[in-house]
Amino acid sequence: MKAAGQHRPIKWRRAVVIVLVASAIGAGAWLLHQKDQMVSSDDATLDAEVVHIASTVGGRISRIAVKENTSVRAGEELFQIDPEPLQLAVNQAEADLALARATLATQQRGVHTQRSAVSQATDQTRRAQTNLALAQRTVERLRPLAAKGYVPQQQLDQAETAERDAQTSLRQAQEQARAAGHAVGTDDAGLATVRAREAALGLARHALASATVRAPHDGRVVGLTVTSGEIVVPSQSLFTLVVSNEWSAVANMRESDLSKISEGDCATVYSMIDRRKALRGTVQGIGAGVLDADRIALPRSLPYVQKSMNWVRVAQRFPVRIELNEPPDSLMRLGASAVVEIRHGSACP
Repeated sequence: MKAAGQHRPIKWRRAVVIVLVASAIGAGAWLLHQKDQMVSSDDATLDAEVVHIASTVGGRISRIAVKENTSVRAGEELFQIDPEPLQLAVNQAEADLALARATLATQQRGVHTQRSAVSQATDQTRRAQTNLALAQRTVERLRPLAAKGYVPQQQLDQAETAERDAQTSLRQAQEQARAAGHAVGTDDAGLATVRAREAALGLARHALASATVRAPHDGRVVGLTVTSGEIVVPSQSLFTLVVSNEWSAVANMRESDLSKISEGDCATVYSMIDRRKALRGTVQGIGAGVLDADRIALPRSLPYVQKSMNWVRVAQRFPVRIELNEPPDSLMRLGASAVVEIRHGSACP
């Protein structure tokens, strides 16, 4: 009985050991599986879109409404170019347009007068044609009567003279109608001038409006090194606006890990500013290629062979972009170092 009682604790301890070993093996297998499903990189940085702020017009800076590292909202004023020369250009363009419209009105009145002359010449031609036809009918009626002595020859002579006068009047009216028709001008040149002046005025007003530069996005001002009074040229970048509504992390992943990464995978990002706070993100894209500096200067027609072989070959890294989901502003700094962990096949909640 005592021997049997002694064997029972031994069997119990053996069962406990077996369970512990099996649990350890299971936990190890689970950890290996999780490690196989997750890749990480400590070669990562925080990234955001940037806009180089410049004015499309040149001139003297009259006011700067922001300071270095200040946050701005889209539409807020950033700086202003002295608007006085631009306003004078608008005034000049308005005067040029008024002059062009006045010239066009004068041309249109002249064209109207010329067209009225053509209309009058046409009416005179019709009247001359009617008078000629009447004179011709009179001569045709009187000629047989004069031959028979029913009317005096003098009356026939007067009718023939009237016919010749009517022919002369018709030729003169026709010549005047042709001359009046050739003299009629157009207002095409005046209309083209007005359109050109309207376009010039539009450009002048656009330049005046562009003198006040506003923020195109929500963001933070960086690289501001100018002050009011400085003269700038068009498109000269004065500072940079870091867009704050879309942040991402760019992790350089080893080429051997790319097969474990897909677009849409859930990623965890730790900013080195505060590693205690985990940032959630989604894989947005995987870099399609990187520059091979060893071959950039070589002719493409020649094969490249290294002079010596190294025992250790460093794996190439490709950039993987992770779009961050509502990260806190306190951790977002362009170019800040980060650590990225990506779990393959896991979608972010």
